[in-house]
Amino acid sequence: MAKAMTTIRQFLNSRSDVQAYFAANQSLFNQVAAFYFDVIQVHGKILNLSNKEALTALEKLTHTTETNPHPVMPLSEMGEDIPSMFRRAAINAALGSTRSFSSNLSRWRKHKEKAEAKGKKFKERSPVPPRKWSKSATLYAGMWKERVGSSICIKVWTGSCWSWLRVRLTGREIPEGYALCSPQLVCRSGRWYLHTPVEKKIKNPVKIEKQIKAKSDTRICAVDFNMNEHLAVCTIRDGKGSTLATLFIGGGQRVSGFRKLQLGRIARNRSQTGIIAQDEQDNADLWARIRNADDSSAHLISRRNPLRPQLGRIYDPIA
Repeated sequence: MAKAMTTIRQFLNSRSDVQAYFAANQSLFNQVAAFYFDVIQVHGKILNLSNKEALTALEKLTHTTETNPHPVMPLSEMGEDIPSMFRRAAINAALGSTRSFSSNLSRWRKHKEKAEAKGKKFKERSPVPPRKWSKSATLYAGMWKERVGSSICIKVWTGSCWSWLRVRLTGREIPEGYALCSPQLVCRSGRWYLHTPVEKKIKNPVKIEKQIKAKSDTRICAVDFNMNEHLAVCTIRDGKGSTLATLFIGGGQRVSGFRKLQLGRIARNRSQTGIIAQDEQDNADLWARIRNADDSSAHLISRRNPLRPQLGRIYDPIA
C-alpha cells in the first residue's frame, strides 16, 4: 500500500486579542525549542539516538517527575507549566534543527579539509546555530479537539495561562477518506492559518502490461521531449503498439537555448571554484531554473495537446 499526502490550509477567523494569544503561543514554542537546542548542544551524543530515543533522553534531562525530581537542566526554570504534548512538539522541532545544523557543519568541515589539502584558499563561511527561532507551533493530540465542520478548539498559551479557544475555519474542507495528521499554527503576513497534513492509503497501480491485456481498447499517449527543432513529439498508440496519430510541437530551439545558457553559467561557476561538493547540489538556483523551464514546457504541452480527443481511455502513469 502507498500513501498520498497533502496539506489543507485554512484561515483562522479570530479577533485581534485571539491573534495576540496565537503570537504568544508561538513565542513560547520557539523559546522551548531554543532551550532544547541548547540542551542537545551540551549533550551531543543525543544525536546518535533515534528520534524516539532522543525524545525520551531529553525529557529525562529536563522534565521533573516523581521518579526524576532533580533533572540536570530543568525546563521548569522557564516558569511555565508546559503541557507534555506542547513540550514534545518543541523537542522534535529542536531535534530537526540540530540534526540539520550538525550535518551542515560536518559537510563544511569536509569541504574545508579538502580545500586545505589541495592548498587552496577556503572562503566558504561556516554554518551557525539559529540566531532567531521562528518555528510554527505543531499541535499534537491533546492540544486540539472538537474539530467539527468549520470550527476547532485549540489549547494555546495566552501569555498568562493555558486556555482552550474555539476558532472558526474558512477555506478548503478536509477531503473524505483522508486521515488527519498534527496541524500547525502558521502566521503569514500577520494572518493566522491552520495547516493540516492529511494522508490516504492507496493501492499500488497495476503494471501497464496487465492493464493493457485486461482492457484491449486502452490507448496510450507517448511524449518525447527536448528534440532539436521540436519541443516534443506526441503519438497515440493502441494496446498493440500501432500508431494512430502523431503531433510535432515546435519551440525546441528556444528551450534548448535557454538550457544551454544555464549550463554554460554552471560550467563557468564550477571552473571558478574548482570544487564540486560531495552529496550536495552545486549551483542550486541555476539547476532550479532548468527544472522549472522543463516543468513549464511540460504543462504547456499537456494543456494544448490537440490529440486528446483521440485518446479514449488514457493510461496515466502518475495516477
